[in-house]
Amino acid sequence: MKFKIKTSDLKNMVSTVSRIIDPRPATPSLQGIYIRTLGSGVEVVGSDLDIVIKAKSSADVEIEGEALINSRVLTDIVRKLPKGDVVFSDIGSELRVEQNKLNFTLRKLDEKTYPEALLKENYENEKSLEIDPIELFESLKKVGIAASPEGGRPILTGVYFNNENEKTELAATDSYRLATHDITSFPIKDAGILSFRSLNETAKIFEQTDDKISINSTERELHFYDSKFSASIRKLEGNFPEYRNLFPKETLFSIEVNKNTILEALDRATVVAEGFIPVKLEVVDSGTLKITTINKDIGGGNEEVSIKTLGLEVGDVSGFTMSFNPNYLMQGIEVLDGDTVYMRFSGNEKPVVVQGEHETFKYLLMPVRPS
Repeated sequence: MKFKIKTSDLKNMVSTVSRIIDPRPATPSLQGIYIRTLGSGVEVVGSDLDIVIKAKSSADVEIEGEALINSRVLTDIVRKLPKGDVVFSDIGSELRVEQNKLNFTLRKLDEKTYPEALLKENYENEKSLEIDPIELFESLKKVGIAASPEGGRPILTGVYFNNENEKTELAATDSYRLATHDITSFPIKDAGILSFRSLNETAKIFEQTDDKISINSTERELHFYDSKFSASIRKLEGNFPEYRNLFPKETLFSIEVNKNTILEALDRATVVAEGFIPVKLEVVDSGTLKITTINKDIGGGNEEVSIKTLGLEVGDVSGFTMSFNPNYLMQGIEVLDGDTVYMRFSGNEKPVVVQGEHETFKYLLMPVRPS
């Protein structure tokens, strides 16, 4: 294998692919980036088995071939290359990197041990559909805050694509909170449940493009691609929780508050809360919400913010209190569109529903017992 390529193109490809590679994978070959020539270009491939990312670029190919190189080493070398053209040459057990007076040799891994299924194109282009990625990726940013981190229950690390009535509702939950968002332009009806981490990495690849991208669903994977990049995400197996019944059927009362005002107050409260001590919200009267934090090791404090109470036909709600994880509450408010936050309460021990000026997004948060 021998080819010449612009360092700017190479850096873009390698940095994109290397983000998802596990430095200590169960299969040793997966710590590598697979490089192969394709006609008049070069493709690099990386995977952690949950997602496969491929990147293509034009290049001057002199000798066709392939190689598998440790991702960390290749990424560091490529990142530090100066501008210009760089030549890669296969010299047996090593890959030579040459540029002007620069000459490196990188020890190759055994490319024959790389899973062949990751290199194949497992979908038919003619069955693909085009989407405008902006709405999808913005929606993923909203609901993804409620997905469980990797390492938890696999199903709860994912985002569920629920298709009904000519629309798609995205949902994610870690069992402490739940986020849902409606989108209108997603054409795939069998996307199922996909890892949020993998979806987030896919969004990073395509969110800068103004063009539409192609999407294709197979039995086990959902594929996103354009002329330069592709991401194939493995669908998670299992049943997503019956989440819609978690939203309260009735609302006792609601409060309306300025988004920046409550975020700034909660941010100050987290200094004392240290990210895990609950903050108490108390409706002092119809126009005042008090936010209180007490940390026995540091101190405590409270702050009052102006609100508007809605649903006054329920009577006086002064003294109504609930406590929440401050970080979870802030994350749900931060992703709201607009300047106004609505918090809908159904009782002291029932979850609160947080919404913005658009009802397409809902964030449900379970209360916690105060310390």
